Amino acid sequence: LPMVLLALVFLYPFLSPNANYKNLQGYKGRDGTKYLETLHPEDYKAIAWINSNIPRQPVILEAQGDSYTDYGRISTNTGLPTVLGWTVHEWLWRGQYDDDVTEEKKKRTDATPIYPAPRIIEVKTLYESKDIQITKQLLKKYAVQYIYVGGLEKEKYPALYEEKWEQLGKRVYSNENVTIYKM
Repeated sequence: LPMVLLALVFLYPFLSPNANYKNLQGYKGRDGTKYLETLHPEDYKAIAWINSNIPRQPVILEAQGDSYTDYGRISTNTGLPTVLGWTVHEWLWRGQYDDDVTEEKKKRTDATPIYPAPRIIEVKTLYESKDIQITKQLLKKYAVQYIYVGGLEKEKYPALYEEKWEQLGKRVYSNENVTIYKM
């Protein structure tokens, strides 16, 4: 009897895939970015460009959003850090949503908040503000070297002021709906 049971264990790897995975629809392989090729093709192309052309891990600015949405797609698929990705995930990791700071600390522009709530406002400010000085301060505060402007950024920030990126840096990539600027 023990030999029969052992033989059944050895058969499992050969019989299991067909039994369990036969009905997988839309499987595209092990490439985690493949879903973007049909869902957000412009982002897919930009991510491929980033992965081939941006060395090391500079900070890239992209729109922040809720968990399990397409926000954070650039950071997630390139490994580049961003100012704020999925807000609730950041909140859970840090154990607190907002920073209980003193009025004195709120006035300091060099105080980088570690909690997500202040960053939501600052990411929005980076994309929408027409004030170049405030933009420069925030870029410096978060050490942002690249700005990503794609469809989700344009949707999330309707007052997006893209012209300032040409003043502050240079365009290094563009396609049908995506532009990446280097500061």
